[in-house]
Amino acid sequence: MSSNKILGVYGELIKSRQTFLLLYTAIFAYLMTAWPNMFDWINFIILSLSLFLAISGSTLLNMYVDRNIDSIMERTKDRPLPSGKISATSVLINGIVLSAVGVIIPIFVIGWLTALIIFLGFFFDVVVYSILLKRKTRFSIIFGGISGGLPAMAGRVAVIHAIDRIGILLLLFVLAWIPVHILTLALIPKNLEGYKEAKVPMWPVVRSKVETMRVIAISGFLCAGVLLMIAHYLAVNVLMQLLISLFCGVLILVVLVDLVKPTEKLTFQIFKFASMFMVLGFLLLFIGVIFQ
Repeated sequence: MSSNKILGVYGELIKSRQTFLLLYTAIFAYLMTAWPNMFDWINFIILSLSLFLAISGSTLLNMYVDRNIDSIMERTKDRPLPSGKISATSVLINGIVLSAVGVIIPIFVIGWLTALIIFLGFFFDVVVYSILLKRKTRFSIIFGGISGGLPAMAGRVAVIHAIDRIGILLLLFVLAWIPVHILTLALIPKNLEGYKEAKVPMWPVVRSKVETMRVIAISGFLCAGVLLMIAHYLAVNVLMQLLISLFCGVLILVVLVDLVKPTEKLTFQIFKFASMFMVLGFLLLFIGVIFQ
């Protein structure tokens, strides 16, 4: 296999968009915390590298654990493992090595607390979510969401070497956003059918579509509320406060309508808006901190 093909296969295996989105949250959490006097290039580079390795390794291990499920579902059957593009042993070994290196490096450069948070991200994602709960309960996405929020917390902890309320709120912001993303995709008919065939108890598989849409709406509401709290505690400048409040107001209005009278069309509009909402949320917080 050529080097370009290998890179392409591993880009699929680590879900490069998802990996870089989580890395994005960590980077901006670091920047908004370190600005303007606490920025350390070495810490920043080591944090980014460690998280990239740990998230990539975790995703490889998830792919290994889920290879049987992926071979059943239409959406995932062409992934590298079920399609035979790469061996399961190779993915397992690389996943273990990348995860271990991603956790160990920050112990010696940044500090044990940041390393612990990165390890917990791996643990919740691979062990709790993928191995223990994904095939057993619809509530597994909560633990998957915790793992998704820990990189943002790691970004803050790498600067202040402590867990504070803002670090916890950054985690909760991502945690509240993840069900909006996952459950909306699960409502797509071909994805829903795939989960049923694979016997994965996603929310719309074991509960009604209406209930699932209401869970999505509640998650969107919480996501907006947490972002407003972060902006308040960071004391971002007035213009950014107004912009963040406007975005949150729009999201809250839409989700309230979807709570009262849920429809698939409105639910997918929440999904599209929420995807942009998280990316812009971190960016606006950072700009608001710069221009305090």
